[in-house]
Amino acid sequence: MRLSFRTKLIIYILLIATAVFAFFPVYWMLTSSFKSEREIITAPPVWFTQNPTLKNYLDLFTQFNFGILTRNSLLITLGVVLISLVVGGLAAYGFSRYPFRGSKWFLAALLITRMITPSSLVVPLFTLMDKLGRLNHLDSIIAGITVLNLPFVIWMLKPFFDSLPKEIEEAAEMDGLTPFGVFWKITIPLAAPAIFTVSLFSFITGWVDLLFGMSFSTVTEAMPLTVGLLQMQTGYKIYWGALMAGGIYLTLPTFVIALLFQKYLLKGMRTGY
Repeated sequence: MRLSFRTKLIIYILLIATAVFAFFPVYWMLTSSFKSEREIITAPPVWFTQNPTLKNYLDLFTQFNFGILTRNSLLITLGVVLISLVVGGLAAYGFSRYPFRGSKWFLAALLITRMITPSSLVVPLFTLMDKLGRLNHLDSIIAGITVLNLPFVIWMLKPFFDSLPKEIEEAAEMDGLTPFGVFWKITIPLAAPAIFTVSLFSFITGWVDLLFGMSFSTVTEAMPLTVGLLQMQTGYKIYWGALMAGGIYLTLPTFVIALLFQKYLLKGMRTGY
């Protein structure tokens, strides 16, 4: 059905208005990150700063320890990606190639865990990490995020493994490869696009997590960037300039990843479903 010019014009206007509404907070955060503290809190608001400054970005590293926090976030994110791929990949392959009685129910149970409010897992995991003496350590944050991420990884990878022809793997076994050798040398290369997609999702999940970082760490040496942003809001003052700059600093990697690899992200979301 062909739309009239007026209908198309209305649709475009609505889409543009929606985009402006959605991206206005990002615009305000970006412009405010280059403003002085006075310009940020001035009323009426200053829409375009006349004297842009990088002081807010410099303060992130000189005053708010963003160098250490960035290292922590990178280690947490890489840990989540690595463990999720290894454990989730093996589990998804097992469910795909070696189904057992009740495996479908087990998969359904994994899916249900994604519906559980993450905050409900904090107390038992906090108690466990406290008993193990791992509070204020990065591995406790990695474990918490991975627990929530694994069901997603398994459910994302299993359809990819299901779609791979079993005949190739059977031929490799006849050539003398062990089941793990087939998985490592045959299945993994064939499933590389799926693994790449899951890695992107896992990276974003680990990078933006706040719940476990806030719950399991109280010292700078074990805090991710998300928790570092909270430290800018004290009972006496809110460091608006640094907060805006930190928001851009935290958001930029995920924005770039989503922009560059949106094709793979969309493909991963609809494959097998």
